[in-house]
Amino acid sequence: MRLTHFNRLISLLLINFLVVNPIVAQQYHAIHGSSYAGVSGAFNNPASIGNSLHRWDIQLFSGQGTVYTNTILAQALKNAVTNRKGAYLTNGFQARELNSNLDMSLFSAMYRINKKHAIAFAFRGKMYNHVYTNELNFQDSSSTINSFFKTNRTTPFIESKTVNAGWGEFNLTYAGAIAETNNSRLTIGATVQISKSLFGGYANMSKIRFREEINGRDTNYISYSGLAEYGYSRNIDVIQNDGVSLNSVKSFIKQARTAVGLSIGLEYLQYDDENDLDKRNYSGRLYNYKIGFSIVDIGAQKFNNSQYTGKFIGNNRSISEGSIARSFRGVDNSQSLRDSLTVLLDSIQVLPAQFNIGNPTRAIFNFDKQINPNFFVNTQMVVHLTSAKNSANKQTNDYSFITITPRWENLKWGIYMPIQYTRDGQAWMGFAIKAGPFIAGIHRIGIIKQGSLLNGGGYILLNIHPFRKKEMKSRVDCFE
Repeated sequence: MRLTHFNRLISLLLINFLVVNPIVAQQYHAIHGSSYAGVSGAFNNPASIGNSLHRWDIQLFSGQGTVYTNTILAQALKNAVTNRKGAYLTNGFQARELNSNLDMSLFSAMYRINKKHAIAFAFRGKMYNHVYTNELNFQDSSSTINSFFKTNRTTPFIESKTVNAGWGEFNLTYAGAIAETNNSRLTIGATVQISKSLFGGYANMSKIRFREEINGRDTNYISYSGLAEYGYSRNIDVIQNDGVSLNSVKSFIKQARTAVGLSIGLEYLQYDDENDLDKRNYSGRLYNYKIGFSIVDIGAQKFNNSQYTGKFIGNNRSISEGSIARSFRGVDNSQSLRDSLTVLLDSIQVLPAQFNIGNPTRAIFNFDKQINPNFFVNTQMVVHLTSAKNSANKQTNDYSFITITPRWENLKWGIYMPIQYTRDGQAWMGFAIKAGPFIAGIHRIGIIKQGSLLNGGGYILLNIHPFRKKEMKSRVDCFE
């Protein structure tokens, strides 16, 4: 199957976020619930650092990429980057979607002050991209606007929704034990997230309707109603107008607004009897099971709207496919896009000066069960408190739902096999390994199959544990 110019344009619009932006997310499933997770555990549950087996944990780098879609083939990204011909999208009549998430940490650290208290900080970057359409027909043979309309002549209307947000974030976390017995321990924690809302945008097309007109041998398509709206953060205009330079980057960051978010959590550990000393090993006193609950990423990113945005309304005005093609020919920036839409449609409304995009707020339930001193099974369920797809407000989302992760690990080595059932009903099997300070994993092994959809991703972490005074058989690092 080959892509023509028009066909490739549609495809590249859908995978634009994947090519231009890094694809990273914040689900390090392999180490969720692990007492070796260190500062990374705070990303999933702030209370977890209070039970870390490391007294010091410094993360030099972490990054993870996740894509979930029902329409883009795995080979599409390679084809787009290398400009190769080939199949990009699935054919047929279906609602289509593309989602990608970003989470990256360049430097993070955790310190357990004593047996009951721990603190951590992290410098992070996040990005969330979501694209949705209603049910429409796409075929590789569609080479022009005319042929696209022709394959969709029985489609009642066309709609789409896009949300994109990226920000830099400083996390400050505290965890402390609030109740403890010989056989149990309850720890609570919280993370304050101070962020710079670097860039954000959204676009909606609603009820775009068109009709077929046949005149002899000629068949034309006329758009006669619909609504289009888009907005994006004003600081992007600095880069768009002035290019990338030291001054423009400084101005870009300076114009970004500040937002504050919050994550909270608790963690309960139940131990075997105090006299059951045969179950101790060098990694410390083993728990029988661990229960975690957290609500993470509470809040929203804040943006100033660009002057080159608006809501454009078409009502009973006939617009030919030729007019649409001519209007968008040569459009290479948001100002010319706004001018083209103003000419095509009946009226324009000015958007509010500011807009918010909600963080991917979610509740996380985690249960970690010890099988033997080095083998555990972790079960996690995520309840999403926002919906990027269905909410009337602008929201971002994570993709997780239920994950079961068997893991074998000790201080230096680990093998992990997370099995996921995602929010949109996909079943993924992944794999990860730990070798010393390095952890690497893949979310979905099946992504390498020929003809597979572009679902999955991978992650890497690099953590070191300095300042360890001594190691004992009963623990990694002891308090004096």
